[in-house]
Amino acid sequence: MPKKLYTTREWDGYGKQNYYHNEYRQEGDIIEKVKCHRQKFFDGHENEWCHDEYVVDSWHKDDPSMPDWLKKYID
Repeated sequence: MPKKLYTTREWDGYGKQNYYHNEYRQEGDIIEKVKCHRQKFFDGHENEWCHDEYVVDSWHKDDPSMPDWLKKYID
């Protein structure tokens, strides 16, 4: 199970009821930037929230291209 290191503020997406945020997670020596999305839609009976996410970027623990600010959150 990956450990959540940092979560950004949520921002509005395109259209109504679309929201995004980024999470930075660590699993072993790998750090991943994950873009998370949630959207509300009406299924004919009630409003439902749909959640999805995907990996945007990843780094090895010692990768020099990893953002400097993120290094202080790593174990």
